[in-house]
Amino acid sequence: MKYLDLVELTKALEQATGCSLEAADSFIRTQDLYFDKVGVNVDPDAVSLTSPEPAVVDDADMIRYIVENAGMAESFVRRLADAEREYMEKSGFIDEGGDFVPFVKGRKIK
Repeated sequence: MKYLDLVELTKALEQATGCSLEAADSFIRTQDLYFDKVGVNVDPDAVSLTSPEPAVVDDADMIRYIVENAGMAESFVRRLADAEREYMEKSGFIDEGGDFVPFVKGRKIK
């Protein structure tokens, strides 16, 4: 399983968009709260007798959630989301078919 380092993602968004680290971090943290809300974030070590239903992310709903909860302009959130998608594709977290490869995420302290 792949590992997504959120610190590295934050730095990549900062570089790609020219925003501050704080803005990139706010985007990622607020997006993560949205993922919690819709069931994307799951504990890979949790024991379950049934397979979880695939979570569906509505991009428009996610953008709205980040705008409302992070206090960012919609155009800025879209720029960050586009930069994140590019990073995820380039780093192999999204395959050629546009599907996410299973991964865990966290913040490595360096």
